[in-house]
Amino acid sequence: HQPAPAEARPPRPLAPSAQVEDSLPYAPPTPAQLRASQRGTALHALFERLPDVVPLQRRAVADRWLERQGGFTDPPERAVMIGEALAVIDDPAFAALFGSQALAEAPIAATVGGIVVAGTIDRLLIEKDRVLLVDFKTGLRVPADAGAVPSGHLRQMAAYAAALEVIFPGRVIEAALLYTAGPRFIPLDPGLLLTLKPGLEPAKDIL
Repeated sequence: HQPAPAEARPPRPLAPSAQVEDSLPYAPPTPAQLRASQRGTALHALFERLPDVVPLQRRAVADRWLERQGGFTDPPERAVMIGEALAVIDDPAFAALFGSQALAEAPIAATVGGIVVAGTIDRLLIEKDRVLLVDFKTGLRVPADAGAVPSGHLRQMAAYAAALEVIFPGRVIEAALLYTAGPRFIPLDPGLLLTLKPGLEPAKDIL
């Protein structure tokens, strides 16, 4: 016999990756930089596709994909790109990350301090006591080491790590960035990410 109370609106999701590239200042790209960006995007695709291919067939599959879908018509250029991708994928240090137990393009969502963190992690390895997340970056700038990683990328990974702490309580959360234009694999200090966790800034809403 009376109007229903106003329904509480859930917090709007924070998309950690939404603001990162826009927050990094770049001058208008040159043709060479545009080509480097295309190369990074293609390497991203190889890192996503090749782990599921039989190792002995990876080079041939990658070469066909780069030529037909990637638009790279120069065989020597394709060979260099394939070599760079396989150097990471076939590295024993990353065997588990690119193995069959790891998830590719894994969607996650969790509430961290009243904020809903939602996004897609490029590579996610879930183990009994540890969770490793890796995000691929295809930008033109490749940091030399963790100390040169842009703050936007660090905040993004801090948000993902905080969300995974909620999803997998009690497990060690490790994070790393793979800059495909290098390619360069950069592990991130958990202590550093923890210091960034309280300062998460709202990003663009997920529509």
